[in-house]
Amino acid sequence: MPNYKYTKEDYAILNSYKQFSESLGVYLGENVEIVLYSFENDEYTILFVVNEYLKNKKIGDVISDKDKNVLNELLNNNLLYKNYFLETVIGECQKINYMIIKNSDEVPIAMIVMSWYYDTSLINTLKIFIPDNINDNIKDKQNRKSEDIILDAIKKVMSTVDKSEVGPSVYNKTIIKKLFNQGIFEFKEAVQLVSNYLNISHHTVYLHLRSIKKRKK
Repeated sequence: MPNYKYTKEDYAILNSYKQFSESLGVYLGENVEIVLYSFENDEYTILFVVNEYLKNKKIGDVISDKDKNVLNELLNNNLLYKNYFLETVIGECQKINYMIIKNSDEVPIAMIVMSWYYDTSLINTLKIFIPDNINDNIKDKQNRKSEDIILDAIKKVMSTVDKSEVGPSVYNKTIIKKLFNQGIFEFKEAVQLVSNYLNISHHTVYLHLRSIKKRKK
């Protein structure tokens, strides 16, 4: 903060939040980005970041305009945190938490921003919460549930796509693209279930998937 010199206590607090962020990142997995901003300089630079590849952020980067606007809102209204959902123009969905970090004198010294990216692979999310040594009975139960997960995802995605708005020619591809972004096709049953539900051949599903993967590359 302006005209404030950081103390040993402040640095110790920041260091503890770096350790906390790293541990939380391991716990939550690849879908979450955690950014720790320091207020030690006027640019509010990144002190630490977890899963930096999600948005290509790195230590030393200046705070983004979006995050700075939220920071000012919190400080001006004497708030400690804020949660909200965000959907970008390209359909990416995030849940974001902003939290102000204060020292023992109630001086704001940092802000931590946690962003959960819903369109990152669903299967990677599930793996985080399933032990490696899970027994065969639980694995079988999980396999049976995978069909329910896929069908539920199809229904939810279809409810967000207006056929008259996107056009009949790209309706199926739009749905398949959204499911692909959610990692649904990492389930081995997904192609057949999607083709059955959309009433198209599995060859057509594969055709759309090849096109989507080619565009991403």
